Amino acid sequence: MEGFRPPVTLTGRWVRLVPLSLDHAPDLREAARDPEVRRYLLHGPGETPEQMRALIAYRLEQQRVGMDLPFTTVLRATDRPVGMTGFIHIDRTNQSVEVGGTWLDSALWRSPLNTESKYLLFRYAFETGRVHRVWLQTDLRNERAQRAIARAGALREATFREDKIRPDGSYRSSVYYGILVSEWSRVRDALESMLAREWKTSPEITSVSADTPKEQG
Repeated sequence: MEGFRPPVTLTGRWVRLVPLSLDHAPDLREAARDPEVRRYLLHGPGETPEQMRALIAYRLEQQRVGMDLPFTTVLRATDRPVGMTGFIHIDRTNQSVEVGGTWLDSALWRSPLNTESKYLLFRYAFETGRVHRVWLQTDLRNERAQRAIARAGALREATFREDKIRPDGSYRSSVYYGILVSEWSRVRDALESMLAREWKTSPEITSVSADTPKEQG
């Protein structure tokens, strides 16, 4: 298992995933203004600038100890931070990694940004990081996220009942999904076909012309 060490930048047609930084906090706070963005997140962006900075500091500390590799999702057309994502629970012993810590400005939910972000992360994990398995999880109540994860090609594997404590003290049940390296070519082809089709998006999203996605780091 290789890679997963900062700095790493992943660039696609619509988004660029750049190393998370405290400098991104003001723009990320604005991107998380809709309460629906935070509704199901265990470690969400919070409601204040201080909570956003605390979240970024937490992710950066997890990166420092080698557990996470967090990214800011940047809309290429405007160079504006619009969300967060990344690799968490980097497990070099078992050659697996979770894609998580993901949220996106709700104004961009029905755009290609989330799909392309997943594609860039999966491709790095399997083709650069040489992992055997990528996995994802979400709140059982979050049906929108479940549909998005399934659409990205991950297979639903299990439901863990009341396995995590939410910020309000209640218990969350989690749905787990996975992709094995033997399934990656199928998932990759499906995602590339999906991303190649015409998307009905705003000029803000599509003003950057297509080019070849690339990795740095």
